[in-house]
Amino acid sequence: MNLKNTNIVLASILFLLTINLKAQETVTIPLSNPLKPGLLKMGIINGSIKIIGTSGKEVIVKGTKRKDDKQHRRHRVGKSNTNGLKRISNNSLEFSAEEYDNTVRVRSSVHGTTDFEIQVPKNFSLKISTINRGEIYVENINGTMDVSNTNGKITLKDISGSVSADALNRNIVVNFIKVTPNVAMAFSSLNGDIDITFPKTIKADIKVKSDRGEIFTDFDLKTKPSSAKITKGNHEKGNAYNVKVEKWITGSINGGGAEILFKNFNGDVIIRAK
Repeated sequence: MNLKNTNIVLASILFLLTINLKAQETVTIPLSNPLKPGLLKMGIINGSIKIIGTSGKEVIVKGTKRKDDKQHRRHRVGKSNTNGLKRISNNSLEFSAEEYDNTVRVRSSVHGTTDFEIQVPKNFSLKISTINRGEIYVENINGTMDVSNTNGKITLKDISGSVSADALNRNIVVNFIKVTPNVAMAFSSLNGDIDITFPKTIKADIKVKSDRGEIFTDFDLKTKPSSAKITKGNHEKGNAYNVKVEKWITGSINGGGAEILFKNFNGDVIIRAK
């Protein structure tokens, strides 16, 4: 087997690397087939995720462990007497990255807070999430994106493709350059604004609701009458009707297309044309 074939075989097997001891580390992960689109999967408990699409053919993962602080430190010494003792912080870094068949999985330790900066080829799909102490930022990506952040902001800048995004307590801001046609999308928040910019030529059916916020758009939205949801045959009340009226606004843009859903509770929904 020549050197070229050996490299191809090595790039196709499972790539696994665990980093520890240092507070910051960068690893480069080769793809099995650099000419084809890939997928990045990662879900972390504490920390930020920043992803930039590049013209490269590898995935570069940089992890940085945040310094411990008193507010988020867990005290494990109980009632032991520590007077006069010097505390030694454990700021070691631990994460893993593996690749198989152009799917890259990044995992982080549940202890402490690690921020990630990741470079991927531009044609890459994402399935990413974080829960505490971090934001998600994505730029210059073309693919299918499933993004979730419980307590931080989501920003997707200059992207192409399709998105499903939810941020429980912060804003969602997305700027599309191009949208994959005939693919449904969804955006939801509880306590933040949803601010999405689409190409002005997009064709879509819109379904939008905000219980305690406002809805804004500069598209020529052709609204449709909303209908009540009716359920018949409640087992406790014989054949009684159960009628539920929800404050959804539905309509079409540029003749209609795949459905894009916006659901909010305490924040505004802003749909922009560019």
